[in-house]
Amino acid sequence: MTEPAKPEPSQTDHSAEEAAIQTCVRAFYDRARADDLLGPVFDGWIKDWAQHLKMMDDFWSGALLGTQRYTAAPFPPHLKLAMNQAHFDRWQALWVPTAEATLPDSTRGKAVSIAEHMSHCWGRAYATMKSQMQSA
Repeated sequence: MTEPAKPEPSQTDHSAEEAAIQTCVRAFYDRARADDLLGPVFDGWIKDWAQHLKMMDDFWSGALLGTQRYTAAPFPPHLKLAMNQAHFDRWQALWVPTAEATLPDSTRGKAVSIAEHMSHCWGRAYATMKSQMQSA
């Protein structure tokens, strides 16, 4: 006697979280582009906003939901920009309340924690690497 085939395990439906991530990313960039410190950096560098927003959706989906659509290294492109710790601090200051206002409970805390970590670590690494690049 043959056993009936087991159904494939269903993947968790993250459609609500994905929609919230998209809302968060767009709300953040609306705020960042209007910001006196961050706006000129983003608008001076990003030429295709639709592509950038999609890439950020994929990044945050991976960070918060474990999807694997984002495969790039996020830090290296930032080395081309003229920034300092104040930029990373402002990014965090804009991201955190945006995430708190737009993301569901299931991802909000993780998004805030990741942002705090990125702001601190990236700011320090950025300063160190920029200094090394200038002295080379």
